[in-house]
Amino acid sequence: MARVVFMRWRWGRGLMLAALALIGGLLAWSYYQGWKEEEAIQALSWAVANQVVVVDPGHGGIDSGATGPGGTPEDRVNLAISQRLAEFLTRGGARVFLTRQDENVQEGESGDDLVERVRLAKRVGADLFISIHCNAFDGRERGAQLFYDQKSTEGKKLAEAIQAEIRRRLANTDRVPLSIDALVLRAQKIPAVIVEVGFISNPQEEKLLADDGYQRQMAFAIYAGLVNYLAEKGAGSGAAGPPQRRGP
Repeated sequence: MARVVFMRWRWGRGLMLAALALIGGLLAWSYYQGWKEEEAIQALSWAVANQVVVVDPGHGGIDSGATGPGGTPEDRVNLAISQRLAEFLTRGGARVFLTRQDENVQEGESGDDLVERVRLAKRVGADLFISIHCNAFDGRERGAQLFYDQKSTEGKKLAEAIQAEIRRRLANTDRVPLSIDALVLRAQKIPAVIVEVGFISNPQEEKLLADDGYQRQMAFAIYAGLVNYLAEKGAGSGAAGPPQRRGP
C-alpha cells in the first residue's frame, strides 16, 4: 500500500514538474520573441535619429479630460504614456519636446493651451507631432485608434503605421485610422496624429491603461509604428539608411 502511495506521489510530482517546465518554457519563449521584436525595431532606429518630435500629453491643468469608472484621470494616463514614448524616442536619437512635463499646461500669450502646443511644434522646428489621449464613450467600447487630418497624406500614413503596430503588438483592437477635424492636426504643416490609446470609460481597459507595464507596451507600439513610418519614408525618398560598416 505504501509503495502504491509513493508511486502515485512520484507520478503526480512528475506531472507537476513537467507542467511547470512547460509553462516556464512558454514564458521564456514569449520573452525571447518580445526581445527579438524590440531588437528588430531598434535596428531600424537610425530612421529616428536627429528627428525633432513633439509629444503632446493631452489635457492637463484644470482640464483633466475623461475619468474612468474606477477614478483614473485621463490626463495622468496621457502623461505616463507620453513620457515612456519620449524615452524610446530619445534612446533612438531623436530630439523630443513634451508639451507638458507634469499636471500643468502652458497657456502663453494666446491664453489657449491648444494653440500653444501647436506653437511649440513650430518654434522647435518639429518633424512630427504625436498627441496622446484616451477615448471615452460608454463601458462597452474599447480599443486604441489613430486620427489624422484629412488633408495630410503623410499624417494618414503615419497614423496607419502606428495603428498597425498597436493592432499587431497588443492584439486587442480592430479599429482603423480615421480623419478628424482637430486644431492640433489641421494647424500643422508636418505629419501629426492623435493617438487615442483606448477607452478609459471601459472598466477593463481602464485597468490596463492605468498599468505601468501596459503603458510601456502601448508606448513601444507607438514608437515601433513611428520607426516603421520613418524607415519606409527614408527608403522611398532614397535617403541614407543605417551607417554602413567599413572594411579594414
